[in-house]
Amino acid sequence: MNIKNDEVEPEKIDRSIVFPNNSETPLRAALNSLQKNIINSLNKLIIAINLILLGHVTYNKNQYELFMTYQIGIFILEFFGKDFIIGLMKYLFEDIQEKELYNIYIRIKSSLVFLILILLYPFSILSYYIIKLLLKNNFEVYSESIIKEVYFKFLLFAPVIYLFEILFLLNIQFIHYKDKKTAVFLYSLFFIITHIVLSYILLYILEKGLIGLTISYFVNSFLFYLFTNQYIKSVIEKENQSFFFLVPNKENFDEDGLIILKNNSILSIYNLGDIFMFQFIFLSSLFTDKNQLIINIIYINFYQIAFAICRGFYYSLKNYILKNKEDLRIRQEYVTIFSIYYIMLVLSIFVILLIFKNFLLNLYLFRSGGKELQKISYKLRIIYPICILISCVRMILNAMLRGMNVPFSLKKKIFYIIIYVILGFTLCFYYYYGIFGLWISALVLNIFFILESVYKSYIYLPQLFHSDLHFVPIS
Repeated sequence: MNIKNDEVEPEKIDRSIVFPNNSETPLRAALNSLQKNIINSLNKLIIAINLILLGHVTYNKNQYELFMTYQIGIFILEFFGKDFIIGLMKYLFEDIQEKELYNIYIRIKSSLVFLILILLYPFSILSYYIIKLLLKNNFEVYSESIIKEVYFKFLLFAPVIYLFEILFLLNIQFIHYKDKKTAVFLYSLFFIITHIVLSYILLYILEKGLIGLTISYFVNSFLFYLFTNQYIKSVIEKENQSFFFLVPNKENFDEDGLIILKNNSILSIYNLGDIFMFQFIFLSSLFTDKNQLIINIIYINFYQIAFAICRGFYYSLKNYILKNKEDLRIRQEYVTIFSIYYIMLVLSIFVILLIFKNFLLNLYLFRSGGKELQKISYKLRIIYPICILISCVRMILNAMLRGMNVPFSLKKKIFYIIIYVILGFTLCFYYYYGIFGLWISALVLNIFFILESVYKSYIYLPQLFHSDLHFVPIS
């Protein structure tokens, strides 16, 4: 089959760090998949934890303006820099030889110190005015005092917090690349646990409010940055290297690190396409009303966590097919068993969301947020779980196809997204369906993608299960 170059999505979009291990069982691979997208998963999980803590904070049980305005501030910093940096970091150590790994790591670390502050601080300062601009025409979600609280107690400090958090995630990525999977798991687990415990003490016992959450976030990110520095130092035995530096010296800060970041920037921009659906739904919901915005924050937040975790499974299976060309029987067994574990996880999420209709509200908000929020949530009880199910099933099909080097049309993706945006705006604002209309459009987008994935799977997957792999698309 002849495919024009301008119709094919670049292969680099789905590149990821590869940890080939021919003896890895499907079960172990499924468990390790949780670490394959560790940077994005940890980032989204911490955001979710912060929202849950704020949604249950004792001094604000019935009004959720703080919860809402905090997430808007987070979105501004993510949209204008943090998501781009996180996308950069997913590919930093690819195609780097072992002997060059440490020096490249130090140079990247030096460059990121400047990049994080340069990108995030201007928007941190401007965030107060951006929030006011977004909300000034919608009285129900506008609160001057809450905006000031979020601004002066979190947003002004956020770039420094993100600096240590991102450097910690860089260390985790480095440790992962060194194939220290147990260390990655333990650091990630304790990072989450200590943040929850310290935040609980400051928010609920000492009643410090949002500033308590900010302190916990900063202390946790800073300490785990130092802990992982020391671990890396012990692993590579570089006794003379100072691992705590915020102003890199000339030896470390050079052109090599900047070139690597520059080369990965296009991949990060492509990576932002993965979260466009979430950004569009969130931005659109800012112009609905307070209650719909609160529900959308919760639903988008959980969706992104599920997406990040499933993305790890995608990387694991894709890399196995690309790097391991065993005989037909082994390939059939591995792919089948791995896929069963994945589908079991996805179906479990689907069933929980379908049966326990207030599950997400109970998780994020005190007393499920009241009857009005429950009523809005009830309208999404079918559409939302189906969106997650279709998106995740499509991901496992795409993993097999990308593992076979089957290309995807970038033009079709752009066309689907244009339809999605037009449909979303029409249903949300013209027909006044609100966020229900936005999620209908998201469901339509997912249906477009799954139909294309199923069609390509019907054509190409017989090669994966019934013949030797040559990774050449059939006519």
